[in-house]
Amino acid sequence: MSSNLEQALIELRQARAALAERSEPAFDARLAALREWQARNTAALHRPLAERYDGEDLLHFLTRSFYLEADWSELTADPGKIANRIGRIIDDHRPLVIAVRLQHTADTLDADMAEQLETRTPDQPITRKGYVAAFREVGRFDVREQQIGWVGELVDLLGGFADNRAAYWAFKLASSPAKALGMGQTYGLLAEGFSAMRNTRDLETATREALALQRRELDRLIGRTGGSS
Repeated sequence: MSSNLEQALIELRQARAALAERSEPAFDARLAALREWQARNTAALHRPLAERYDGEDLLHFLTRSFYLEADWSELTADPGKIANRIGRIIDDHRPLVIAVRLQHTADTLDADMAEQLETRTPDQPITRKGYVAAFREVGRFDVREQQIGWVGELVDLLGGFADNRAAYWAFKLASSPAKALGMGQTYGLLAEGFSAMRNTRDLETATREALALQRRELDRLIGRTGGSS
């Protein structure tokens, strides 16, 4: 499992390096605007569902803390060393592998989307119509479907830990070792996710409905249904 984590971290580091090479003011501004637009619209799409299941904290975690604000630098600095260190404090690496792969694919898709938007409508605000056109041009719909599946698996795995009192307290006790091993930011991110899931009522049903909603939205964006674009 550590080799899977190490490989995921290497790929994320490579994606971040490639993104840095594309950096220039117009592209960076468009990328930042795109990420904010996507976070805001995804939150709006899921807010009624979040309110129904007391999942506002989880929605904030997924659309802001995880997607927009997470700092992965302490993990990507030395993937091999970090993978070994994580093995000393976390028994199951799968949730972290999923999280890293989600960030990796988001980085690459967002960069391609930003480039398309800047080519199509330079210096113009992002509109739904422009977003859909860029989305369809970038394609890679299989990756976007995989992302939805990963989110479901991630919530399922972490939700299981959050609901298990013994596992949750074992995680709480790992705080000091994580900080001592230079992974305090990562631990803090996971801790916020745990807390948000513990606050969500009927997490399994809420997740199932949220994933179905996201798949319907993907169908609308792709044009596979009669939904409005």
